[in-house]
Order: sequence, then C-alpha cells, then structure tokens
Amino acid sequence: MSPIEHVWDALDRRIRPCVPVPANIQALHTAIEEERTNISPATVNNLINSIISLNLQKHIISTQTIKASELTFIKLLISAIDSEETEDIKPTLTVQRQSSVFTGHTVILTCAVDQFTGLEILFLTPSNPEYSEASGTKTISSVKVSDGGEYKCRARRGNYYTQYSDPIRVTVEERPKAQVSVRPDHHLFRGETVTLTCVINGKTSVTSWQYRWYTDSNYYYTTNYEQKYTISSVSESDAGKYTCIGAEIRGYSHISDAVTLTVSALPRATVRVTPDTSVFTGETVTLKCEIEEQYRSLNWRYLWYKDRTEVYKTQHYTVNTNTLTISSVSQSDQSQYSCETERHERPKTSSRSSVDLIVTGSKPKAELTSDTEGSVLTGNTVTLKCLMNHFTGWKFYWYEHTQNTEKTTTDTNSYTIYKASVSDGGQFWCRAGRGNPVYYTDYSDVLWINVTESPKAVLSVEPDKQLFSGETVTVRCDIQTEQDTEWTYSWTVEKYNHWNTVNQCKTQECKITVNHQHSDNYTCEGKRVNGQNSEKSDAVTLTVSSYQPKTVLRVSPQQWLTEGDSVTLMCEVNRSSTGWTFSWFTKHNLSSGYDLVSDSSGGSKGNYTVSSAALKHTGVYMCRAERGDPVYHTHHSNTQPLWITGVSSSVSLNIRPNRTQHFSSESLSLSCEDHRNSTGWTVRRYTNTLETCPSSSSSSSVRSTGTESTCTIRSLITSDTGVYWCESESGHKLHPVNISIHDGDVILDSPVHPVTEGDSLTLHCLYRYKNLSNLRAEFYKDGSEVQNQTTGDTMIISTVSKSHEGFYYCKHPERGASLKSWISVTGFQEEMSGLKMFSFLLAVCPYLLVTVVLVFKCFRLRDETKSDLSDHTNK
Repeated sequence: MSPIEHVWDALDRRIRPCVPVPANIQALHTAIEEERTNISPATVNNLINSIISLNLQKHIISTQTIKASELTFIKLLISAIDSEETEDIKPTLTVQRQSSVFTGHTVILTCAVDQFTGLEILFLTPSNPEYSEASGTKTISSVKVSDGGEYKCRARRGNYYTQYSDPIRVTVEERPKAQVSVRPDHHLFRGETVTLTCVINGKTSVTSWQYRWYTDSNYYYTTNYEQKYTISSVSESDAGKYTCIGAEIRGYSHISDAVTLTVSALPRATVRVTPDTSVFTGETVTLKCEIEEQYRSLNWRYLWYKDRTEVYKTQHYTVNTNTLTISSVSQSDQSQYSCETERHERPKTSSRSSVDLIVTGSKPKAELTSDTEGSVLTGNTVTLKCLMNHFTGWKFYWYEHTQNTEKTTTDTNSYTIYKASVSDGGQFWCRAGRGNPVYYTDYSDVLWINVTESPKAVLSVEPDKQLFSGETVTVRCDIQTEQDTEWTYSWTVEKYNHWNTVNQCKTQECKITVNHQHSDNYTCEGKRVNGQNSEKSDAVTLTVSSYQPKTVLRVSPQQWLTEGDSVTLMCEVNRSSTGWTFSWFTKHNLSSGYDLVSDSSGGSKGNYTVSSAALKHTGVYMCRAERGDPVYHTHHSNTQPLWITGVSSSVSLNIRPNRTQHFSSESLSLSCEDHRNSTGWTVRRYTNTLETCPSSSSSSSVRSTGTESTCTIRSLITSDTGVYWCESESGHKLHPVNISIHDGDVILDSPVHPVTEGDSLTLHCLYRYKNLSNLRAEFYKDGSEVQNQTTGDTMIISTVSKSHEGFYYCKHPERGASLKSWISVTGFQEEMSGLKMFSFLLAVCPYLLVTVVLVFKCFRLRDETKSDLSDHTNK
C-alpha cells in the first residue's frame, strides 16, 4: 500500500467506532476533520519510512522507484494535515514572448509545479473566476483590450491546494494603423522627387518601429526598414498605389490605406489673345496664359516675355497673375509674346508657349449684305450679314432707319427678320465692335430692304375632290402676281397630324393615281429664285373611296308612255357629281346585246331626254359615267325598261285577277287579245332580263288560240315581279303593266291600267288569310297616310284628278303592309257617238252655208278691184 492509502486506512479505523455513525456527507466530512487532527506528523513519517524500507528489502528497486513527485505530494499531505493553507509549494507562472501586446495577437500563460505532474492547475483571470486548465497552459487567441490585467495560478489535488503563483500583468493595446504621407503631392510631373513617410499613431519619428513598403505587386522596396521612402526623378513607371506597415516587439500595425501616385509630363502653357492676334491701332489686347484644364487648380506662377525679354508691369503693360494687358496698342507692340509657368517650391517649369501679335494701322469698315435679291415677300425670312473679313471677336451692331439708335446687338454677324411684314422694310446699316473699352469699326454703306405683300397660292383639283381608287387626279398650284416671276413649287400632305412633303410632286401640275391612302389634306406653295415663298394655299381635302363607283339610272316621269310623250333618263354617280360625262345603252330584243344610244354619248349633265317618244324607243336602258385623263369608267348602272304604246290599238292585255299586286303561290293569267282578228301577239316580260312568259317551268304554261295568246303562272314567286306587255312578231310592244309579287300577308288591289280624270277610284286591302276579326286598314299615298275616304279595308276616291297620281299602299296593324303600286291618271277624252256627231252637223250646217256664200262674194269683189286698178295704171 502507498502512504496515502495507509493514512486513509488509519482514518477509517478511527471513524468506524464513532457513535453515532455519520449519516450524511456533511457528518462524514466533520468526522474526518476531527480524526485528521489526531494523527501526528510522527505517525505519518513512520508510515513513509516503513514503506521505503520495505520496498528496498523486498523488491530491490532503485531510489527512483518512489518518484520525487510522490515524495513531494506526501510532504504536501503531511503539510495539509497541519494546515489547509500550505506555504511550502508555490507554482511558477510564465508568459510566452512578452506581456505587452497589441489586440489580435495570441498570449500563452504556463503554470508549472516543480517535479510534479498530474495536478489540476487553476488560473485566476481579471474577467473570470478561477477555472481549471488540465494542461497547465492558458492560450488567449486574438487578444482584446478587455483581456488585459493580472493573472495568477495554483495547483490542486482533491481538496488540497498549493499557494498562488506570483501575478503576471498582461497589457493589451489597440493595434495602431499606419498612414502614408506624401510630399510634395500625390500628382507629380516627370523628373520631380517625392518622399513617402509611414506614420504610426501620428508620430513621424518612432525608433522602436521597423517599416515595410509595398506597391501594387506587394513587392517591398526597403530592406533596412526605414520609415521614409524617397523616389528621385520620378517617371511614369513609378506611378501606382503605395502602402506601408510597421512592426515592433508587441506586433504589427494595421496596414495603411493605399495612396496613389500619378506621374505625367510637364503641363503645356497656351497663350490666348483677346480679341484677336490681328488687331488695329488703338485697341486693347489681353493675352492669357492657360495651363491644361486638369492642372489649373495647382499653385502656378506666370512669367511673360516679349521677344525673349521678360515683361514687367508698367503703365503700358498690366500683368495680373496669368494675364497680360496691352492698352491702346501701336505698331511698336507688334511682336512675339510668350509665357511659361512654375510652381512654388517645385523646381520644374512648364513648356513655353508663344503667339505673334500683328497690329494694323487703318480702321476697318463693315460690309452689309442680304440673302435675298429684290423685294422680300411678307411672311418670309430675310437675313442680313455684316462682313468683317477674317477678324474675330466682334460683336455686331444693327441700325434701322437711322444711325442714332441701335436696333439690336448680336454676337454673330447675321441679323434675321422672321415673318417679315411691310413695316419691316427700310434702310439698314451695321458696324462691329470688340474689346473693353469697345473699339468700333466704321458704319457699313446703307442697304435698302423692300417688303411687299406675298401672293397666295391657289390649289385646284381635277376632276373632283371626291375620288375613287384607281382614278388619276390632277392637282395644280396657281400663283397670281403682277410681275412675271418664275416659281418652283412644293406640295405637302397632312399625315397623322404632321405635314410631309409630297416627293412625287415637284412641278406646278401633278398627276396622282390615287388609292384609299391618298385621303388626306393637301397644300401647295411657290418659291421664287431668290428663295422667297408665296403664302401657302388653303388645304384641300381629297377623299378616296376604295370601291369602283356605280351609276344609278332613274326614269321621269314613268317607264310606260304613249307615243309623243316626253321622257327623261337621269344617270347619277353615287357620292360624286363633278366632272363626269355619261353614255346611255339600250337593248331592244332578247337576242341582241346593248348598243350605245348614238345621240346620247358625251353628255355632262347626266340627263338624256326623248322629247317625243316613239315606238322605236321601247327597250331596256342602262348608263355609265367616265372622267379624267386617262379615262376612268364607273360600273354600269342598273337597268330601266322603257315602253312606248301606240295612240290606239286593237290589241288589249287582259290580267286575271285584274290587279297589279298578287300573293306568292297564287296563280296569274295574262293574255294578249287582238280585236281585229290578227295573230302573232305574245305575252313578254322583264324581271331582271328580257324574256317571254316562262313556258319551261312546270308551274307555268303558254297557250295560243286564234287571236289570243295566254300566259298562265300557276304558282307565283317574288322573282316573277316585273313588267309584262304584249309584243308582235315584228317587235311592236303594247300595254306594259307593272306586276308585283308579295310573300307577305297584305297586298293592295289597285287598277292595272291608268285611271281617267273624273272617274272614281276604289282601292282594297286584301289579306292572304280571310279569318281576320279586324279588317280596318290604313292607306298611304307617297308615304303619307290618307285620313279621309277610307272605310274598313276600302278606300274610295269619287272623282279622280291629276293630283291623285302617285304611289299607294295599305297597312294592317297586325298583318303588316303591302307593296307600293303606282297609279297613273290620264286626261279627259270623250268619245262621240254617231248620234251626237249627226246632231252636231245639223246644228252647224246653216252657219257653214252662209260662210261659204260670203267667202265667194269676197273673192269676186277682190278680182274686180284688181281689174280696175290695172286699167287705171295702163292709162
């Protein structure tokens, strides 16, 4: 057993018999403390000596078998028996390198107990309570200022401690930052000397520091660690960024911020002369020495020379920093002047710059010109120029009507009158001046400006402003002036609220083949040879329709006429009425095509009138319009039939049912009957084309019996609407009737043939379906309701007059309206019977007999008178 174990064994034997037996840790601790004091140091020494003697006898071991550390601890234990605070053992605390450091460095503290291991080492620090480090070494990485203070340590095994070591004070300071100062300047000129100084904590001279210098490439320049680094005669290769860092026993400083050195060639001085290098005697001249703009803020000193002799301030010469002023120059001042610059405390100067000053003796005279030859048109611009050869620096003074008062002053040699008016005309002069005080030239000669009213352009369009795609339009620009003036012309068009030039039009007259994109506003103006413009014309709007126009043909007063009547064919162009000429075409039978009406072509009013219609005029007509160059044609018009009926005829057209309107799906029968027993008459019709009454359809039939030709349509359709008439084999046409087929529920029952004045007229409103409870209908003439003369579904006009002629239709409130039918009214014609004729002759015969006798007697008396006169003459 070891000595420690023997001591614990002795304590065990002493505590076990205790009454009462310790019941907890605190009671056990108290019992151990009491019994420990009863063990004398002599007892402990005996135990130790007996252990050593026993080991030497039995194991024959060297004196190193019991280590010195064990002996030391045994002594420690013995000492602890006497007192809890031992004075025999004291650790040693050491610090690696030094105790004064900069922040960021590492501090290592080591606590050692001589010839003893396996102990627990305790460190006492300024900022923390005592804590254990098993290794006996405390490392403080990246030390802070707060880590500074006194540090101590001691050893412990169990409840037994050594004494504290002697304290060590650790001092921590903020790591300083280096700064680079430059003298004389960061910007250097080639050949100058620059000195860089590395400053620590604002001190330019610190002997405890060593320094290193770095450039952009981190290459250090000095090996002797000097604080200052000097570059003599710098060149462009020395330009760059420089940094430094300091070091001493406590560590390194922070690296400095970089300073940038720039190296450039010596600046160039330039002499500038005001007002000009060529001046006139008496002018004031100012010479200014200027350094390149980026170097002007530097502290320069300026030196002036005249023909290599330095110029100093006198009454004639004024030197003010970088300017040299020569007052009232003379011929003796004509010379070469130069300047150079230097910087204070800097040995290098700029390069010298020179200028030659020329002095002219005679006073100049301005010359006044105008950019317009002849008179100026109102609204135009005229520019006057005041010419001064090649001299510069002048201001220009303008005079109108008189030289006493300046009208205006300009920095350039031109004066412009915008939108000239008549009042702007008159006399003008100019002169130039420059310098301070102002040196004036002589006045120019007088220049007369005459302003007259500008003529206005007039834009005309042929054939019309309303055009159709594909037409060619001619636009013409006319300018009326009293003088014989040559003009050039320009055209503009308004597109998207902006006026653009019409490039294809450059002459007075311009032809354009239009499409819908030409629908815009157009203007024109003229320009004279001298550049003066006329007043722009009023805008003319061209409207271009994208479709080809179609003509509309109408007949007045109606399509069916009696021989000798007058009829007018009217041809119109939709949405246009200007510049058209018209042609009419007719077709007289089914087999032929349309022929030009020979006496109608070329009409410009759109009307073709037949003053006395004959049977030969019967046919189908259409028209067409044309205009422009090249000729532009419209589409052909709709067709219109024209029927001319003889004054009397034995042929009649019978219609069953005898009315002009019929319901669809009903049957209709038309027959031509010749009362003179002649044959060859046929029912023909015109719907959209000329044709005989249809016989190929199963719903129609044609029957000819003796003197009668009948056409029957068993089931009418709306396309059967048209004009029906009787036509002979020779092409003679009679009795045209307009038949209308309606697929609605209401038709108008009106007479087929014209009504004679004085007769009565009855109109009925007929319904497809008869079971109507309300038969009341409204009747209309030419679109206006007829208020009187109606009863239920009937309208009666007792005495017909010419004013009753027109279009009629009826309307039921539930079933709708009928189609319109034209009712024609003819004049009164009374037929005389044989009895009336005989009575008339009996009444007038006596008067006729007396009249014959009187006439006979008058003739005889005249013959006798002639005979007497003849005899008298012969005598």
